[in-house]
Amino acid sequence: MSPRLTALTTFCAVAFAVLATLAVAMYASDAVTERQQRQQIDVFSRRALLRAELVTAEAEAALRQLAPYGGTPCTNDHLQRLRQAEEQFRYIREAGWTDGVRLRCTSLQGPIDVALPPPTWTFGDGFTAWHTETGGPGNERSMLNVRFGNHVVVIDSRFYLDIVPLDDTIELAMLETQDAAVISRWAHAGHDLVRAALRRESASEYFQGRYYVVERSRRYPIAVVAYEPEDRLRANLLGQIRNVLPPAFVVSAFGTWLVMRWRRKLRTPRNALLEGIRRHQFVAWMQPLVSLETGRCVGAEALVRWKLEDGTMVAPDTFIPMAESLGLIEPITDQVVRSVFEGVGTALANRRDLHVSINLAGGDLACTRVLDTLKTCLAKYAVRPEQIWFEVIERTLVDTATSAPVLETYRAAGHRVFIDDFGTGYSSLSYLQALPVDGIKLDRSFLRSFLRSFATGEETNKIVPHIIEMAHSLGLMMVAEGVETQAQARYLRAHGVQYAQGWLYAKAMPADEFLRYLQHEAAATGNA
Repeated sequence: MSPRLTALTTFCAVAFAVLATLAVAMYASDAVTERQQRQQIDVFSRRALLRAELVTAEAEAALRQLAPYGGTPCTNDHLQRLRQAEEQFRYIREAGWTDGVRLRCTSLQGPIDVALPPPTWTFGDGFTAWHTETGGPGNERSMLNVRFGNHVVVIDSRFYLDIVPLDDTIELAMLETQDAAVISRWAHAGHDLVRAALRRESASEYFQGRYYVVERSRRYPIAVVAYEPEDRLRANLLGQIRNVLPPAFVVSAFGTWLVMRWRRKLRTPRNALLEGIRRHQFVAWMQPLVSLETGRCVGAEALVRWKLEDGTMVAPDTFIPMAESLGLIEPITDQVVRSVFEGVGTALANRRDLHVSINLAGGDLACTRVLDTLKTCLAKYAVRPEQIWFEVIERTLVDTATSAPVLETYRAAGHRVFIDDFGTGYSSLSYLQALPVDGIKLDRSFLRSFLRSFATGEETNKIVPHIIEMAHSLGLMMVAEGVETQAQARYLRAHGVQYAQGWLYAKAMPADEFLRYLQHEAAATGNA
């Protein structure tokens, strides 16, 4: 293939990748936004239905209270009863009595003689209702008359939907569900539109250029219909793509130049990771973990490193997210487990007070597969289960219903479980109580910020003391990451933090260096 054709092919591939990425990002962003807005409408419609049910329930209560009256109708005593009902119930604007054919008296007008109109809608136990208009020209108001037996109560229809609008484009209406008669609606809510939406089978859908939500009451034959214009929720993806085409082509041209320059050195990430797994290039380095009470090393955290053929060590921040996205994290975790035992398995067998913490990725929490790998290593090196701890990053534990049984299995096998980088994800008291864990690791970013402010006497960061207090209240052990000074260690020890790791003690190191670290510590303390 000629260089010109190669460059053209590369440019097309890069341009496609850039545009696809932008399209996916925009689509995902629009989808999330649309889902959130639809959820807002769903919640709004439920609130509206609760309000409508409240007003309806009050009308029912007032009528049932008036129904037992056995005295002579429309006397002063009866009118006083009607006025008491009007005053007692918040949404009742007038109460009256009918002989079944004509309205004979009301709480506001006293004795009258008005023919009853036919009911607009009915519901169970003998309740009927109809609308009347009140007010002068330009100030008309629709009033709903609800009848039970010989008594009638009048409600301003606006009360049914008297809630704060979600935005300036949402519309709302309340209907009865038998004949789809509109009881109350906002000024711009389409009469025919809301009736058509009510008759559809779906409770929420896009229909006639709008997104509808229909909430039906379980107590009364009423429903609330809320809708928004479709273009308010759904963005124009093609229009967005047209806007980004010029910068996308510029980026593609630059990307093509980079690809052409480095194409001989480039390998696909998946192939590189698979080769690393096949060659057992993923090894465990150890960062000592120190007891703040005794100052002695009681264990280490196993940190994965990718050792390339030329001896270069690749930090996990570079390849772990890539391995997770490609579904290759599980074999890497298995290699880390084996590397831990190959490096310090004998030391763990000789020192029962020593442990190693192994990090679990999100994919490792889908099942207890790691325990199968671990079981073989424990038996081979005569290491006890309690000498292997596990650390789980907090953001992977969002679904506690799924995570909790898996973590409980690890603990039942004799291992301790800690939440790593605590405070950076979804932490809360109820969240911790729902998870079977033994302790937490204080994230170094929070700890560093707090201890820096503490050292200056300002102590403006209150997160760390709060986390420590919360851990004490739940009986959880604590490990502080990123400890760099003796002053920091003294503060943590004074506040009941049990363990620490950081550059004050040692950086992460290969397994053989860690063994020498232990020997040097033993010699220095006379425990060799």
